Amino acid sequence: MGKNIANTTHNFLFCDGGSCQKAGSEEVVRKVRAYLRNNGLWDSTHTIKTRCNGRCEDAPTWIVQPNNYWYKELTPEKGLEIIKSHIHNNEPVEKHLLYQNKWDKVASEKEIPAYKLKPFSILEDTTLGSCYLTRGFASDQYTFPLFLYLKEHSPTSKLILDDNKSILFSDIKEVIYSKQYVLELILEQETIELVIAPINQKDEALVKARISIVEYFHQITTNKKGIRFKNKFGHQLGLIWLSDTAWEYCSKVQLQGLTIEKQPV
Repeated sequence: MGKNIANTTHNFLFCDGGSCQKAGSEEVVRKVRAYLRNNGLWDSTHTIKTRCNGRCEDAPTWIVQPNNYWYKELTPEKGLEIIKSHIHNNEPVEKHLLYQNKWDKVASEKEIPAYKLKPFSILEDTTLGSCYLTRGFASDQYTFPLFLYLKEHSPTSKLILDDNKSILFSDIKEVIYSKQYVLELILEQETIELVIAPINQKDEALVKARISIVEYFHQITTNKKGIRFKNKFGHQLGLIWLSDTAWEYCSKVQLQGLTIEKQPV
C-alpha cells in the first residue's frame, strides 16, 4: 500500500528536470533517501520527484514543505545537512537557500533576467504589406492557452493553414493537448495537428512542422490584426486573423501588456 501521508511531518520535493539530472540530482536523492530509510524516518517523511520547477540555473534544486523552503546547487553532503536540520531541528539551512517565504528576491548568483519582448516595428512584409509587427512567445505554455482562448471566446477568428485551408474557430469542437508535443484541433470531420512543444532536433520532419516563431501583426492599410506561425527556418506554417476581442487578449496575456501605443521604455 502507499505511504500514509497523514503521518508525515515533512515533504521533500526533488526536482527531476533535465538540468537537475545533468547537475547530479539523482545521486543526491539516492543518498538522502538511504539516510531516511536507515534511520527510521521513512514513514514520517515523504520524498517526491517532480518535473522541472523552473530554476534550471540553480540546479539541482529542492523544495521543502512546510513553509516553502527552496534550496539550490545541491550535493549529497548538502542534501544530508538539509534533511537532518529540517527533521531534527525543524530549521532550514539558510546558507543553501534559494528562497523562503517573505524574501523579496531569490538568493542566486546565476539569476537569468526575464526575457522582454521587443516593441512593435513598422515594416514592409512581402505577404502582409505595411504592418506593425513583433515576435511573441513560441513555447507550448503560450500556444496552448492561445488556441484554447480563441476556441472558447473568439468564434469569428480564423485559422489559415499553410495549404490555404481556412478554419473558423467556431468550427473547432475541442482543443486537446494530451500528446507529447502535438496540439489537436478537433473538427467535425477531421483533426488538425500542430507541433508546439520541444522535439527531437534530429527528426527533420518534426523540426519543419514545429511552431518555433510566433509573430503578432497589425496591418496599417486594412487595420486587420493577426498572428503568423513559422518553423525555425522561417517557413510559414499558419496564420490567424483575430477579432478585436482576441487582439485585446493577445496584447494583455500573450504579449504581457505590450501594445502598439504602449511601447516599452
